Amino acid sequence: MHKLIPFLLVLFILSACDTAAPATGEMQSPTVKLVRVEVQSYFAPPWAGWPAPPPTPTAPPAGTPAAQYIPFPGAVPVPMVLAFIWDINNPNDQPVMLDNMKFTVEFEAAPQKPNEFFPLNTVIVQDKQSVPAHATNQLRTTAVLDSSIVPGNLAVTSGQRLNALGITNTAALVQNWWTNIGDFKFAVRATQGTADFKSQTGQTKVVTFDGKFPNK
Repeated sequence: MHKLIPFLLVLFILSACDTAAPATGEMQSPTVKLVRVEVQSYFAPPWAGWPAPPPTPTAPPAGTPAAQYIPFPGAVPVPMVLAFIWDINNPNDQPVMLDNMKFTVEFEAAPQKPNEFFPLNTVIVQDKQSVPAHATNQLRTTAVLDSSIVPGNLAVTSGQRLNALGITNTAALVQNWWTNIGDFKFAVRATQGTADFKSQTGQTKVVTFDGKFPNK
């Protein structure tokens, strides 16, 4: 019996070492899937006529401190914070590390122009996360949008496309987004998504992804 115990201990150690040994095969690509989008923080528009068209910026009066200068006195910033919840699946026999990921947030121009989407923000995530073998982690990422910035972004990135679609009142478009985001009366998309993964053996994979919510 005394001789059997050391023998069993050796077998246990060898088995543990074999389990912990890194995989030597080619790394399979993990997957990134959008589960849902949530309104994490929201501030209601301040008045019925909001937002007003962006006024022409004015120079600060003489002697005005820079911290007190408001170049667009009519623009009231109303923040919207959205949470994107992702399933990160690892099909490999060993853990993989999510190094970083990024994606673009797009809103649908419904009900004026259904199925037409416009980019509003790019989210970059640099928090590392280890995904166990044959497991799925859930990751929450946030995107912050500012109502006083979005109209300008639309004009710069999508001005010609807006005109071609006959959308001339961007203030009404922004008002619709901020008013109806709670009920998701329009779709939100994550596009141009990329995620960098690394295995224990140093192999890397760049995974592309996108998603839409509500997915209908």
